[in-house]
Amino acid sequence: MKILQLNINHCEAAHDLLLQTVRELGPDLVLIAEPYKCLKGKLWETDTTTRAVIWSCGKLPFQSVVNNCNAGFVAVSVDGVRFYSCYAPPSLSIVDFTDFLDRLTENAKQHHPVAIAGDFNSWAVDWGSKLTNARGKALLEAFTALDVVLLNSGDTPTYTKGDASSIVDLTFVSSSLARGNLNWKVLDIYTASDHNAILWEISNDQDTRGTSRLPNHIRWRVKSFDAGTLTTALDNGPITAGCAEDQTEELMKRVTEA
Repeated sequence: MKILQLNINHCEAAHDLLLQTVRELGPDLVLIAEPYKCLKGKLWETDTTTRAVIWSCGKLPFQSVVNNCNAGFVAVSVDGVRFYSCYAPPSLSIVDFTDFLDRLTENAKQHHPVAIAGDFNSWAVDWGSKLTNARGKALLEAFTALDVVLLNSGDTPTYTKGDASSIVDLTFVSSSLARGNLNWKVLDIYTASDHNAILWEISNDQDTRGTSRLPNHIRWRVKSFDAGTLTTALDNGPITAGCAEDQTEELMKRVTEA
């Protein structure tokens, strides 16, 4: 699945160029911050402020949408992945920014796997900034509650205006999605916005999303391990299944039934 990410900064020319870029690159989804206008008749969802957008411009439908009570982010499920498009304006106080992060992480905790992207207007050395500010620290602390990894790499700015530049457009995905070459990159194309476009990919193969995607998957807690239960399971006779996976499945079935 190919995803394009861009802050349009309410620019009409950037909006028109985005449509052309979509035709040329063929992404499945576009995660937009500060759109110029909504595209009527399209699979286009926004947050309550209409400044965070997810646009399904390919052939993948939205499976579910969360947008009726959230400011700062919109969430949709596509092909089994929960996508979040975010925009946190620089005018937010640290209190309001922390509230935004709390709402975002509480929602994301309920879904797996997730992909969270957008313009957070935060600085941290973790993604190439020269320093970590209060918002960057708050973002890093909030996301420790999620099993996500940062895809940003390199030092190419995602925002440039005059002599000023920064890396404020970020991409996080669940660790189970961060496998192989995701081709995350800041594109060297003209956008007519003061932000650069970002392109990245994730696999829609369920086998690459980790065991938590398997139906009826059971996780075992070491602290609750009962040696007696395991002994009872093994007393039922030798495990005769062929390959290692089948042997493991038979053992887990015995332990569950013991």
